[in-house]
Amino acid sequence: MWVGRLSLDFERSGGRTVISRRRHEGPLLIQRPFYEPDGACQVYLIHPPGGVVGGDCLAYRFEVRDGSRALVTTPGATKLYRSPRHPSRIEHDVLSTGTGTFEWLPQETIAFAGAQAEVTTLVRLAQGAQFIGWDITCLGQDNRGLPAGLLMQEWHVERGGRSLWRERCRFEGGSEVLSAPWGLAGRTVFGTLVATGAGAADVDAVRDACPGSELDWLAVTRLGEILLCRYLGYSAEAARRSFQAAWAVLRRRLLGRNARPPRVWAT
Repeated sequence: MWVGRLSLDFERSGGRTVISRRRHEGPLLIQRPFYEPDGACQVYLIHPPGGVVGGDCLAYRFEVRDGSRALVTTPGATKLYRSPRHPSRIEHDVLSTGTGTFEWLPQETIAFAGAQAEVTTLVRLAQGAQFIGWDITCLGQDNRGLPAGLLMQEWHVERGGRSLWRERCRFEGGSEVLSAPWGLAGRTVFGTLVATGAGAADVDAVRDACPGSELDWLAVTRLGEILLCRYLGYSAEAARRSFQAAWAVLRRRLLGRNARPPRVWAT
């Protein structure tokens, strides 16, 4: 069983965003940061064991200070392996102060049959801060579904202490929610993209950029300033393509910046 913690502080310095403080415990590391032409910082998270097993607890904390711009991603999928006895937990805690901008764009999470895991993401924003993030989840190895196990996921986005959006999902192996039309309808890949500061025109722009298909269902809606883009289908690659297209639109419209996909996405 591993207990890992990684804390990164980002701040503006000399025309670009730098990691001003880094603290880690256990098997959580980062690669050397990359920089976009406008000085924004891109960071790749590294988890050397390559997967999460029963009893593991991984905690990530990101603080984005006034005027800084950070994008965090992963070089590969997060794998939740079978846990016959002890549950595992992954926590993401984002704090963005002033006019800080944070983009949380990890590659997919794969929940293997028999996994027992809880994944939480808490985003706390100041009045002038912005956030774009997503998660993509695949049930079962090679998308075979989840005949056994339990996956719980929770998102909470707040601004100035006021809750903007909160959602908690429970997927139990073999349960009706996996197959019922009101649930996943037998599909094994699902995802959610979240963006703050959106208006009605932004919803229309994302819908135009991501039409979906008969097999890959895509829906876009807005709750207050929160834009939600949902994917439900059979392919993590299709989900990534749709979310990357949505991200490119939202980055330009909400953040005033062109999309600069991390290099690791092309490998």
